[in-house]
Amino acid sequence: MPRWLSWKWLGVVALALAAVLAFSACGDDDEEEDGGATTPAGSATAAPSGENVVTVKAGDKIVVGVTAVLSGDLQALGTTVLKAAELAAQQLGDIEGFEVEIVGADDTCAAAGAESAAQQLLGNDNLVAVIGSICSGVNVTVQPTYEQAHITQVSSGSTAVVVTYPEGRDPFDTFLRTVVHDGVQGVKQAEYADSVLGATSVFIANDTDAYGAGLADVFEENFTGEVVGRQGWEKGQTDFAALVTSVTTDNPDLVYVASFDPEAAAFLTQLRTAGYEGDFLAGDGVITAQFLTLAGDDAEGAHLSKPAPFAESAALTKFQTDFEEYAGFPWDDQPYSAETYDAYTAIFNGIKEVAKVVDGNLEIDLDAMNDAIHAQDFEGLVGNVSFDDHGDIEAAPGKPQIIFFKVEGGEYVQQDFE
Repeated sequence: MPRWLSWKWLGVVALALAAVLAFSACGDDDEEEDGGATTPAGSATAAPSGENVVTVKAGDKIVVGVTAVLSGDLQALGTTVLKAAELAAQQLGDIEGFEVEIVGADDTCAAAGAESAAQQLLGNDNLVAVIGSICSGVNVTVQPTYEQAHITQVSSGSTAVVVTYPEGRDPFDTFLRTVVHDGVQGVKQAEYADSVLGATSVFIANDTDAYGAGLADVFEENFTGEVVGRQGWEKGQTDFAALVTSVTTDNPDLVYVASFDPEAAAFLTQLRTAGYEGDFLAGDGVITAQFLTLAGDDAEGAHLSKPAPFAESAALTKFQTDFEEYAGFPWDDQPYSAETYDAYTAIFNGIKEVAKVVDGNLEIDLDAMNDAIHAQDFEGLVGNVSFDDHGDIEAAPGKPQIIFFKVEGGEYVQQDFE
């Protein structure tokens, strides 16, 4: 039960409990005489609920799931998350002598694959938590499933505002994230478009899932100039001829894109081929090594942003080296590697705080672990990691939350903007 509702329902729970006890006291005596149902000796009793406990038997492994896009055009994103989680589990080690196993499931970065990936992970008896998804559309679909199962999700890349500010209900208590949401990124992008690019008109293009639509909404609400048009697309689209015609007809100062890199690269290439010479601005779903490869020379001059700027530290430097050695590619080819390491660290710390060895087995109270994760406060790779009442990572004082880059000479060059 979400912590902000506990006091609200205390009276209801007390009344229900009283009714149950009264009913039991008035029950038929035959059940007791026949040796009716009792609690088996030595059965697990968890604090505080005694119900939502995972018991990992001696010799078995604790399971932490990773729901990510592990196939298709966005596979590199999901592979980055999976490798970072595996590295973190390897480096942080066991808990009370029990090894932690990372188990991945392909959610395809789409609502259609979300539930099957969740059920695949939930099929593991020793599952205690899930990293992911980085795709907000997936999370919006499966948050009720994980909450009902008392499985905590910590996402390293899901940025849509609606994920922690769902419509018509309080936030899901079992969802947290180690990346700032688009209510921050979209606002800063609008400021950048105004003060750095000097744009007075914009055409907005976005994919239609929770991430693309949500980020585009925030940008549109905060852009001070004229929005001359807006159009959405589905993931996997490759032909943007009609959209390109609309953009070149309106000829805005800026084209703003909220999507992932395959579609953004194809769209930008077709825009440049059609003769559009204005500015191009996109967000964290686009700023990847793959975008530079797919767009080629057409990426030159593009402006991009991403959350969670990093302060140089010995731990981050070591992670960069360790990640490339483990994964076989640089830590920043795709976003979210460091955020994933921090997400796993929060989960690891939470498990460690509540896990108890009982008769050689390891008992983990899922609700107590959820509380422990919410209470985390540690120095991570992305900076200080702590969470607010919505499960969002809290801003570090004096630290910019969004940084901007421009493609120059085929490389991302950070811009001086806060």
